[in-house]
Amino acid sequence: MSSPLDDLLNFAHQSYVRMEAEQLISECLELGTPAPFNDMVEGLVLAGTSSLMLLREILDEVLSAKSLLSQEGLGIRQDLVDALSEFGVHLPQLFYIDMPEAFRQTSNKHLKYGLTNVSDHLRSEDKILLEEICLEADERVKQIGRRLAMITSFEGSVRDWMRCLAYEAMQRRGEQESASSRGYIQ
Repeated sequence: MSSPLDDLLNFAHQSYVRMEAEQLISECLELGTPAPFNDMVEGLVLAGTSSLMLLREILDEVLSAKSLLSQEGLGIRQDLVDALSEFGVHLPQLFYIDMPEAFRQTSNKHLKYGLTNVSDHLRSEDKILLEEICLEADERVKQIGRRLAMITSFEGSVRDWMRCLAYEAMQRRGEQESASSRGYIQ
């Protein structure tokens, strides 16, 4: 049985690791490299099965960051649809498709192709502005896509390590139970 002080220390440690994960995820997304996050996970994995709960906290933080990026992607789609509707261009299909497909369709090439016929009735200034809007949306979508890819790799990595450590814990438990049952038979 654990003492209240031990419980408090465990909670504080989990909170600290989660805050550190949040900071490292942000740093990795800014720098475009997964190294700081991977180093933290590697340290926890090397600590062994006792770090399973900490990895769970990290996974929760990764999922939170992934959700925020997905929300940002939805915001970009909404902004684009709103901007296009001001020019009389309506592309509601951007909302009714899944995220990766929407990112692909939001890319500049696909938007240009879809807008070619519609923009024939626009003034030249509006066509230029519409193209700038599409270029900006394309750049924002590419940035979100890169960040989501990195977050998804973080998620996969943490899940894989959790499975490995859980397997190791089960193996050890089985070995201990087997050893203790042999002791009763003798």
